[in-house]
Amino acid sequence: MTTPALSSNEVALRRALARRNAPSVSPISSKRIPPKTLNVFTRQWSALMGAGIPLSQAFDLLSQSAVGSRTTRKNFGSTLQSLRSDVLAGQSLHQAFQKHPKVFSPLYCNLLHAGESAGILETTLSRLANTLEAQSLLKAKLKNAIIYPGSILLVSLVVISVIMLWVIPIFEEVFKSMGATLPWATQCLVSLSQFMSQWAGFICLALFAVGLLLQQWHAKSEGLQKVCEQHVWALPVLGPLCQAAVNVRWAYSLSALLEAGMPLADAVYPAGGAAQSSSIQAFTPVLAKQLQEGNSLNKAMSKSGLFSPMLAQMCAIGEETGSLDHMLLRAAQLMESDVNHGLSNLSTLLEPILMVMLGTLIGGILVALYLPIFNLGQVF
Repeated sequence: MTTPALSSNEVALRRALARRNAPSVSPISSKRIPPKTLNVFTRQWSALMGAGIPLSQAFDLLSQSAVGSRTTRKNFGSTLQSLRSDVLAGQSLHQAFQKHPKVFSPLYCNLLHAGESAGILETTLSRLANTLEAQSLLKAKLKNAIIYPGSILLVSLVVISVIMLWVIPIFEEVFKSMGATLPWATQCLVSLSQFMSQWAGFICLALFAVGLLLQQWHAKSEGLQKVCEQHVWALPVLGPLCQAAVNVRWAYSLSALLEAGMPLADAVYPAGGAAQSSSIQAFTPVLAKQLQEGNSLNKAMSKSGLFSPMLAQMCAIGEETGSLDHMLLRAAQLMESDVNHGLSNLSTLLEPILMVMLGTLIGGILVALYLPIFNLGQVF
């Protein structure tokens, strides 16, 4: 006797009832820990599981070998002891970990749930460690690519501010003693210096207040996050790299979830959160609905415009061959290589551009300062 196929609405209803009947978990206000600490913990836990160390003893060992500052080790140690107590009390791993949302992301907890249910926790932990390390490495490279030009601009801003607030007033006194008419460029520079001297404090406070308000608004408004993200993705050179990095995080996460045995329509939710993209998170319910209705993943991805054509094509191959998790992992590795190459080219391109811009700006200021002296030398 064959079991009748369920409709998409019945499948969605059963999943909703399963989530509704699941035991509620009260979150605990644990302290956040650096990504490096979590990555090392996951890798060490996987090794201890492979060695057959009991879970309670493994948490004791892991709390003693946590990496990071003294405060980090103390906070993470208390979190691990709380996990140990909950597990010994009979709670499942993913329920115990869900109590600490500031430490363990939904992706982390979902992978634990899938690995625990399928009896492949050691394999899942190893894959989770690989995913976390790959995402942290990519994030660090993106930060380094932004920090370098940002540092140059910050130092240049400080130098220009010192010139405008302290050096130019000294030259202004010299110009007054000469009694000559100042060239137009020098007069504009002196006027700008006077304006900055009078209003510098107010301007800094206003910019700080506006920046703080915008940051809070951005953190609370999903619509503003989507708009800002779309504008960043539209930038030349940098935009495609940022979008590719989001695709890499999404593909790594979804591949790990599928390998752990989670259904595709359920796996897209934690993968969307792990992508750290407001646009993908907003699209995730639509994607899940299309999957439940029987549509293929690659067609839904192609229509959204949020994923690269290469990633969608790799998903199509994976769906046809039944190896979607492997193809997602392969696509993530290929895109990560492209992102790393693009970041190297971006750093190489930005360095001469910044040098030319700053050299022109500071050189123009110096020329404007010395123009009256040059004119005076021509008179004599």
